[in-house]
Amino acid sequence: MIVKFFYKVGPRAYALSFAFSLAGISLINYCKYHEDWALNNILEIFVLWAIFALFTIYVTFLQSKKLSSKLSGVHLLTFPCIFLFFPNGPGLVIPKIIIGLILVYAEHLFFLAIYSKSKYKYLFDLSIFISIIVLFNKALLIFYVFPILVVFSEKLFSKKSFIALFLPIILVPFTFYGLSTLAPTNIFGVANHIPKIQLLGYLDQTSADWVWFVILFISIYVSIFKPPKESEKSTVFLFMKIWLYLSIFIGFLGLNLGQERWLLSFIPSAFFFGHLIEKMRSEILKNALFFLGLIFIVFFKLFHFEVLKI
Repeated sequence: MIVKFFYKVGPRAYALSFAFSLAGISLINYCKYHEDWALNNILEIFVLWAIFALFTIYVTFLQSKKLSSKLSGVHLLTFPCIFLFFPNGPGLVIPKIIIGLILVYAEHLFFLAIYSKSKYKYLFDLSIFISIIVLFNKALLIFYVFPILVVFSEKLFSKKSFIALFLPIILVPFTFYGLSTLAPTNIFGVANHIPKIQLLGYLDQTSADWVWFVILFISIYVSIFKPPKESEKSTVFLFMKIWLYLSIFIGFLGLNLGQERWLLSFIPSAFFFGHLIEKMRSEILKNALFFLGLIFIVFFKLFHFEVLKI
């Protein structure tokens, strides 16, 4: 059965993951543009697929650097699968791709700040990268909870930790705005985005949005009732749990940058579905969840975009 091929990271798991992601991206692209689909859509598919594949490799590499136990490749399955469930399928939203990459690396720094001996160094680095994503959207200020959490959990109450935490908060914006005076405003204009609260209107949600709400609900359930036993995995789990909750909070208030208000919740949702699969003991149940979910979302996309009509 298919799920067992992702129990460990290897060429077969990568090949299947890349094949699934290419198929999923192609399906979404065709569904969205089926009425005027053209050859230039192929280029968009392969660019997004390349970004998705590199992102998957990037996540796997960071995980391999900190987990002493055998690395599971289940996220190689859940990333492309959960991507299919995302409302309308995100396109090339470059700022949000950058934010996602930075937050994944921030999770790596969060882990090192807790387990490494060089706590102040990694606290400083963590604060720098959170300060960078705040440049894209002021609402992401709430992600400073991660360096603050390091300070309190590790009891780093000293001048050194104070400097490591707060210096980047001052240094990064000043550096950025200093550079912006030397560059065209359209390059650095993203930093001028000030979010406005646009509360979620339940009556305005599409059926695709409600499908994603189910994904979020299951992710929240897993984050609360399925904690890991290993201490190293618990740190990653905690980071992803907070990331999930903050992304839902930002999405509910409509504070995310531009369209795709739920895109920030994609990575933690994929993480928790991977964790759920790992927790299941029955191979039959794992594969049933995968195949039934896949069949449902493929037909849902085809009908939602009116490729197929009743």
